[in-house]
Amino acid sequence: MDERMLDAICERLKPSLCTQGTYLVREGDLVNEMLFIIRGNLDSYTTDGGRTGFFNSSRLGPGDFCGKELLTWALDPRPSVILPSSTRIVKAISEVEAFALNAEHLKFVASQFRRLHSKQLRHKFRFYSHQWRTWAACFIQAAWRRHKRQKEADEFRARESCSIAKPQAKGEA
Repeated sequence: MDERMLDAICERLKPSLCTQGTYLVREGDLVNEMLFIIRGNLDSYTTDGGRTGFFNSSRLGPGDFCGKELLTWALDPRPSVILPSSTRIVKAISEVEAFALNAEHLKFVASQFRRLHSKQLRHKFRFYSHQWRTWAACFIQAAWRRHKRQKEADEFRARESCSIAKPQAKGEA
């Protein structure tokens, strides 16, 4: 980022303090700010809407940020008033000191700096996002399970056809 863009963002940041045990956001809540962590740790996890057997967790610390959904929302070229829903639960596991950037300020900065809207930059955000990595891992796992089930079903059908064919051959002889 160039200096002008960094200045525009820094002018709009507000200090934020979260006490241990505080839930910053829960799955399904509207995301209204991004937090840039300076000190402390957050747990960020999802059950993918309560899906059985699914759990993904990551620890966020100094230098990390949460509220990625808001970034995607702000960079969307089609204007939308509706804030995105959180796909994760974020909880402070220690006292957290951070800077907050609210949704309207982020949207303003994104509208002023067209370079933020490049496909390459959006791809980088997706590539480095825990949310997109989780989605990719789940997609691959689901595809592997389907492949494995299909392979087992094919093997079962092959055994069934062999066991049915053998007794008939003996009966004819």
